[in-house]
Parts: sequence; structure tokens; C-alpha cells
Amino acid sequence: MADVIPLFGAPVRDPRPRADLFGPEERVNDLVPGGEHIDADVRFGVDVWDLAGHHSWRDKAGAYTRLDFGKLAPHWREPAKEMALLQLNPALAAARASDSPMAQNWPHIQEPVKPVTAQGNLKMLGHALAVVDQHRLTPLDSEDWQRLRLLLPQPASVEDKQAGATLSPKTARGRAQQLVALWQVTRITGRSDLFSDALPFDGRDINTLFSTTDRGRNSVRPHENVGHVLGYTAWLFDHVANDIVDHVAWWADNTADEAPLSRDELREGMLYRAGEIAERTGGVLPGSRNVNGGLTLAHSALARLQHCYDADAAFDAGRWVMSQLRGQVTLSEEASPCPLPITALPTRDGGERPWVPRLLASEDELDIWQRRMVYAAMYYLSATIMLRDSQLAVLPLNCLVTEDIQRPDGTSYVQHKLAAYKTKNRHAPVPTEVTTNGRVAGIITLLQRLQQALGYEPARHPHTGVSYLFDQRLATPLGKQPRVDARDGLYLDQGFVKVMVEGARALHQRGVLSRDLTDVALNMRQVRITCAQAYAGREHGQALAAAFGQWDTAAVAGGYIGDVYRLIAPLEPEDTREIAQQDTGRRLVRTARSRVGLTGNGLARFDAAVEASAALSNPTPLTPARLKTLGRKNPHIEQGPLTLCVYQPEGALCGGKGKPDFRLCLPGQCRNSVMSLADRARYELMRRQHLAAHADVLRRAADKMDDANPAIRVEFADHDDADLQRIITEHVDDYIRAALEDRA
Repeated sequence: MADVIPLFGAPVRDPRPRADLFGPEERVNDLVPGGEHIDADVRFGVDVWDLAGHHSWRDKAGAYTRLDFGKLAPHWREPAKEMALLQLNPALAAARASDSPMAQNWPHIQEPVKPVTAQGNLKMLGHALAVVDQHRLTPLDSEDWQRLRLLLPQPASVEDKQAGATLSPKTARGRAQQLVALWQVTRITGRSDLFSDALPFDGRDINTLFSTTDRGRNSVRPHENVGHVLGYTAWLFDHVANDIVDHVAWWADNTADEAPLSRDELREGMLYRAGEIAERTGGVLPGSRNVNGGLTLAHSALARLQHCYDADAAFDAGRWVMSQLRGQVTLSEEASPCPLPITALPTRDGGERPWVPRLLASEDELDIWQRRMVYAAMYYLSATIMLRDSQLAVLPLNCLVTEDIQRPDGTSYVQHKLAAYKTKNRHAPVPTEVTTNGRVAGIITLLQRLQQALGYEPARHPHTGVSYLFDQRLATPLGKQPRVDARDGLYLDQGFVKVMVEGARALHQRGVLSRDLTDVALNMRQVRITCAQAYAGREHGQALAAAFGQWDTAAVAGGYIGDVYRLIAPLEPEDTREIAQQDTGRRLVRTARSRVGLTGNGLARFDAAVEASAALSNPTPLTPARLKTLGRKNPHIEQGPLTLCVYQPEGALCGGKGKPDFRLCLPGQCRNSVMSLADRARYELMRRQHLAAHADVLRRAADKMDDANPAIRVEFADHDDADLQRIITEHVDDYIRAALEDRA
């Protein structure tokens, strides 16, 4: 009788003796793809692998490029190193342990990872192993694996445990996955002291064990903070950025070409400069506060004019200069060797003053404002063109294309296009371009001027071969070098908000800003999602424009009439397509529910669209997927600034080709126009604002609006402007609330 062999059972212990796959002196550089670019000579036996220089580190520098195995208990370090290497280069498994079945399967189980992923895996493994060691579970047997199902989701702190808090299923799943990967690696190496023969979690699927119902939908409200920071950055470029670049250029032009060769040469040069300044200012020299609060000569700035950036040498020369001029000069915190004026701006108390007293080439004046301006530019581009960090990193230095476009009637207009790259889900950056607004063009031009003033040779990006704009040196003060551990490029990481807040606070304290950015908390995911929603959904756009308009009243009328499409032009509009479809579906449903209060000559077309939409008669809840389907089937419905358009080319008074042209829209009159209460409130508020304006052209526009829809004026005759704004605001807030809750 034949023996019965079980197909599935507990794995037998690997009969092979314990094998060291890698020697302690073996170079990690030779074992991982791209290792030839790693700066340090990394050996397997050391506990900290510094992988700086690897081509995949696009946004990390310094300690952030290290894999620190020293944080693990000693008995876990070598297996964790083996796991990291086999994850970085799965082909090593079969090459180093050819007789192991697990090694043969490893390349099919494990995809190659980059160092940043290996770093994250190591952190998750460290948390999991801490739980294992805390509960003394080694070697792990079947019961221990079952206990880990309950232990891994628990937080580390006792206070959190007592409060009943648990980690997210995703976090627990990630830690469990790395623990299973470590078990698999020990099958390859033949280790038997850390794990038993039991299958992890009895062989059950990790995703099922640590499941989650969270789909990770982007429920981020278009928070007013996004608009506030956007408004601040626009204000900065409209009012003060030119001063910053002009002063950098002046200091560059007036700095000596070579550093002094001796202490005496530096002293004499600074004394000569001080004499020139004193003669021009009537004996007043630039002073600055020392650490004790005393007023001393601004020696650092004067030394920079001599091409000296050594703080000790500058201090020594400054003391000597003051000893020569004692009793002949006075010091002032507003004096400067630079004769360029500082732009005077209106203050909150009704007066006027320069936005800063001066811009000395020092750490707390010109240097910091240069950095603030560069980060403000990056934020503005990210928020209006929706550039990712990876796209900012490869944005060309000469990315702006400006041309005059001739209209058929003989007139012309200026068109600005930004040449950039698509990077998402692509092995290499793909060239593209987007039409953008005049402020973006002005910002790019200013940054190009700044680069020329700083005088560094533009570097070519390794992935495009083209000189890139956001070089680290663009935010580095004139004459200085970036930190040794600094990244080559600039990135909007967590520190950028602090830069914005500090700049706004300084201007607010100066009195030239009506508000600051205190307590603002943002990350770039929020910014991107908010701007995508603002572009795809009119109400989201009005909320963003309203916050933006608190900094620039020309950007939006008091009733949220601002058209955000003029501000935001995504580099990849397809990123917003699904949001736009869901927005169209939600808008159709909400407008149909308020059918009684609708007006306009497009009601017949709207009713036909509603009747043709079977989903509206279905009593089941309108899920986000159904709203998206509804929007996809009604692409001709679009919300404008003052009306909903059920677009059909016949009778379209705007003359739009294939879609509505809201610049030429005639709300209420067009056969495509359907106006809700909020639309009519916007319409009346705009008419009143035009009527109150001093410009004749706006008064004539107000008269035309009244002639076209006199019933709207009558409807709101008993409402003041505040009432109209309340109607609009409540509509916007209610719409956004519904959108974030994924309901109609």
C-alpha cells in the first residue's frame, strides 16, 4: 500500500547547517543595485549603513539616508541586515543559498526595493521586534504568532493602552509583513534560534488578518489655511519680492571679486567702506544687535562687501574699525551701505512705511528673506499648477515661454506657458507644458534674475539633462555654500510652513499685513487635494478664492464670485477628472432637489437631463461611485460663477465650442442657464458692486445685468449685502460638507 503524503503541513526544519550569507567585511556597495554611487564604504558588519549618494535618494540627506540596525536588540541585527540586503537585491538569495527552496522562491515573493523603502521596512520591523522582545516570545511558535495578532495593533505607551487606543490596521499589517519577511529570510539562512518551524499566523493572509474598512478616500476639506498661505505668497510677490532680488543683485555687484589676503587688508577695506557710508549718511553707520541686545557695528555685512565670510575675522575687523572711528560716527539699525530704496506699503493704522527698515546681507535680514521668497515661489507653483515635489525638482531653469497671440479681429494678448515634466507613475520625466497666469510668469522671471545675481553655474538634473530651477543654491546666501549634508534641490517638506509663518509674522509685526499665519498647519498632501477639489468643484474653488481674497481683494469679490479657474491650471488635469465627475453628479442631484426654487431659460433642458438620469429615481443611497457615474453620463452640465449650465450648442449665447464659455455667459437668458437661489444672490451682489464702483464701464455692466434679469433685483430688494453673502456662504459650506461626507 502506498504511503500517504500530506500536501500541506508544517514545514520541516531546514536540514542545512546555519549559513552566513554575507561576511562582516563584505561591501554593501557591491551587493545592492546602484551601490557604486554610495559615498561611504559600507561594510555588512557595521550597525549603521549610510547609503548617502545612492541615486534613488531624491529628497533625503544627512542622517535620513541611514539604515540604523543598532536600534535593534543584538540578536536581531544580523538577520535584519540579511533581510535588508535580500529586499534590496532579491537575486542574492538564490546566488548565496542555492540549495534552499525558500531562496529559489524569494525573487518571486519579494520585489526589489529602494533604500527609502528598506529604511521604512526596517522601522516597521523594529517596532514589531520590540513587541516580541517585550513579551519574550522567542523562538516564536504557533501560539506566539496568534498572540501577535492581538499585540501588534496595541500602542507602545501605557497611557494609550489604558485609554483603549489602538494602532490603525494598516500600521499593524505593515509590521506583521516585515516580521513574516524576517521569518522567510531565516528559512534561507537556516537560523533556528529565533523562530520555530510554525508557519507565521498559521499561514493565513496578512491582509485578511489585519483588514480595514478604510478606503483612504481624500476627505480633506479645502481648508482656508491653503488659501491664506496662497494669498500670502501672492502678496509677497506682488509687493516685496522685487526689493529682495534687487538687493541681492546690488550686493553681488558691489562685493569684491577676491577675499583679502591678510587681516590688515580686511581692516583697511572695511574702514574705507565705513568711511564711504558715513560720508553719504552724515556719520551714521549700519548697526546690529548682538546676543546681549547691545548695538554694534554690522561687521558681518560690511565684511561680505570685502568678500569675507568668516565671522571671527569680520568681528575682529569690525572692532578695529570702530576703534578708529570712535566719537566720529553713530550706529543705526536702519542704516545700510545699499542705497536702493525699500518699497513703502500702507499700514494697518492708515499710515505708510517701508516693509522692512533695510536689507543688509546678513543672516536675519536679506539671507532669510531670500529663502522665504524661494519657498513662497515653490508653494505658489504647487498650489496653482499642482506641481508635485518630484515635478518641482526637475522644473527647468528656462521653463517660461511667453508669446503674443493674434486674434482674428487684429488684437493680441500675451500667453504664458510653463514647460515642465510629468513624473507620476513614469520611469523617466516626460516633457509637457501648461498655460499659466501672469503672476506665475512674474515669479519665474524673478527667480531667474535671482539665479543670475547669485552667479552660480546652473546644474543639470541627472534625470532630464536640463538645468533645473530649484537648485539648493537658489536659497543659499550670496557668496556662501550649501551645507555639506544638504540635498542638491529644494523641497517643500515639513519645514516649509515654518518659513511661511515666520515671514508673515515679521510683516504683521511691521504693520504692513492685516493678518499673520499663526497656528497654520499644512502639508503638501492637503494642499494638493484642496487645489484639486477647488479646480474640479466650483464651491471648493469659491472657498479657496475667498480665503485667497483676504490677502488680495482684487482676486475675489465679497460674495465668493472669484473664478478659481483663472488661478489654478493643473499640469495634469486628468488628476482631477474623477473629482469633477463626482462633483457634476452631486450638483445635478442637489439642484434637482431644489427644483421649485430654480429660474432661467434652461429649465426645460435641465428637466430633460433629470428625467434621463435613472439614478435619480433609484431609492438606494447615492454612493460616491454612483455620483461619479451620474457625472460621467452628464458631462454637458457644468457650474459657472453665476449659473448652472446644461450645455447644448443650439441657443448657446456664449458661443462656446463644445463647452460653455463663462466669460461670455448671459445667466438667466441663455437656453442653457439654470439659476439657483445662491446663483441669483451672487448675480445681485455682483450687480450692486458694479453699481457702487467708480468706473463707468462697471456701471454700464450693472445696468445691462438689471436689464437682462430685472426679477432678481426685485427678489432681493429687501436684502442687504450681508444677507446676500450669508446666502452664498451657507450654500458653499453646505455643499462642501456634503462633498466631504461623500453624500449628495
